[in-house]
Amino acid sequence: MRIFFGITGQLGYGGLIQQSVALVKYLREFGCEVLPLVGFAPPYNDEIDPEQLDYVFEGFNIAHSMLSEWPVLVRWPLAWYARRQVSKGGPEKLKAPNGRRIKIEIDPQKVLRNLIYHPDRRGLAKVNRIRREFAPDIDYACELSMSGYFGELDDLGIPFVTAAQGYELCQRRGVDLISVIRANSDRIDAVISGSESNVRENVECDLPFLAHKTHVIHYGIVDDEPYSMDMEEAKTRTWRLVGSGGCRPDEFVVTSLGRMDVEKGVDLVLHAIRILLNEGVRVRLRIVGDWPMNDYYYPVLQSKINMMDLRDHVDCIGFVPSKSDKVALLKTSGALLAAFIKSEPFGLVLCEGMGAGIPVIAPDTGAGQEILRWNGYDCGLIYRTNDTGQMADRIRYLVEHPGVGREMGRDGLRAVKEHFNARRMAKDTLDLFERLVEARRHGHRSLHVIPVVR
Repeated sequence: MRIFFGITGQLGYGGLIQQSVALVKYLREFGCEVLPLVGFAPPYNDEIDPEQLDYVFEGFNIAHSMLSEWPVLVRWPLAWYARRQVSKGGPEKLKAPNGRRIKIEIDPQKVLRNLIYHPDRRGLAKVNRIRREFAPDIDYACELSMSGYFGELDDLGIPFVTAAQGYELCQRRGVDLISVIRANSDRIDAVISGSESNVRENVECDLPFLAHKTHVIHYGIVDDEPYSMDMEEAKTRTWRLVGSGGCRPDEFVVTSLGRMDVEKGVDLVLHAIRILLNEGVRVRLRIVGDWPMNDYYYPVLQSKINMMDLRDHVDCIGFVPSKSDKVALLKTSGALLAAFIKSEPFGLVLCEGMGAGIPVIAPDTGAGQEILRWNGYDCGLIYRTNDTGQMADRIRYLVEHPGVGREMGRDGLRAVKEHFNARRMAKDTLDLFERLVEARRHGHRSLHVIPVVR
C-alpha cells in the first residue's frame, strides 16, 4: 500500500510527533510505501532520524508562512536555518552562540489563519505534483488541522483519513477550525481517535458530524531497547543529568514529562509539591521537556518555583534529546505525573511512564482512566482534573505504599507489551486503511460497511 502521510511537524518532541513517526516506521516495516509531507520542519523526535524519515518539505514549509511578512532575503535563510539546525541536533540548536534563544516575534493566531484560510497556491501546486507522481492508495493526515489543506488538494478518488486531534489548539488560539473541518467533512472517509474518551469529550461535542466516521485505535510507544535498560545504567544516566542533589535516596521523585506549555499544567504540580513539603513529605519534582518557539511559560514557571521556595526541590532539566536519557529519568522516578488542564486526545506520555515500569498519576478527564485501567490492569492513580490537593494525595499514597506502586509499575509494563505499543497501533491502522481502500474499490464510502476497530 502507498500512503501519502501528512505531518504538521513540531520543534519539540511531543506525543503527536512521536506517534506519527512511529506509524511511519512500522507501516514501512509492514511493507507499505509511505511519503511523509512535513511542515514546520522537521518533526524532531527520538525514534527516527529526520533524514531517515525521508520526508518531503516542499510546498508546506510552515516556517516560510510564519515569516511571510519578512523580506525574502531574510525569510528564506531563517527558514532554511531552522530546518537545518533542528534536523542536525534538535530544538536546542535554535539558540544563538551565547546560549540564548533566537528571538523571532510571531503572531500565532495570524500564522494559523493564513495557513488554514489562505494556503499558499504555489505550495499547493507543488504538493499536488509530488502527490500525483507518488500515486498513493490512501491519504492520511496526523491531525484534523490539516483537513482544510488536504481538502484543497486534487481529489484522486482515494480514501482520506485523519486523526481526531490538533483542532483544539487552533480553537484555543481563537482560530475557528471547526467550520473548516465541517466544510471538508465529505472528503473525510474516516477519523482515527486515540481513545474512547476523546470521542465522548471532544469529537461528539465539537464535531458531531464526524462521530459516525470515527474509529478508536489506541496509540502506543516504541517499546525498544532503552526501556529494557537496567537500574544501574538508569541511575548513572540520571546522575549525569541532575547531579547528586537530584538523586537523594530519601526523596520520592515525581517526574513531569512533555511539551512546556500552559495546557500541560506543569505549574499545577508545583502546588502539589508545596503541599507535601509542608506536611513533611520528602518529595522532589523533575520537569523534563522543552518548547523552543515560546519563551513566555518558562520564566513564569521559574518565578513560581522561586515564589514558593521550591528551588531546592525542583530540577528543571529541559530538553532531553536522547531517548535513553529520557527513559532513565523515568526509571529512577517514583511516579510520572500528568497535569493536563484540558482533555487530552490520548496522552502518549502516560504510556512512556508505564513502559518505564513506574506508576502513573493522571487527571480524570482525557484518556487517563481508559489507559491506566485497560483490560483490568491497575497502572496508576486518577485525580480530579486541576485539583492540586488531590494530586498531592495521590503522590502521598505512593510514598506510603511503595509495594502498591511497584505492582502498578508491573501492570503498566504488561499493558505496554500487550497493547499500548506502536507495532500494534500501526497494525490496527493498516487494517483500517486496507478496509477503506477495499470499500472504495467496491464503490463504498460509508463506514457502515466497514467494521469499527475497537
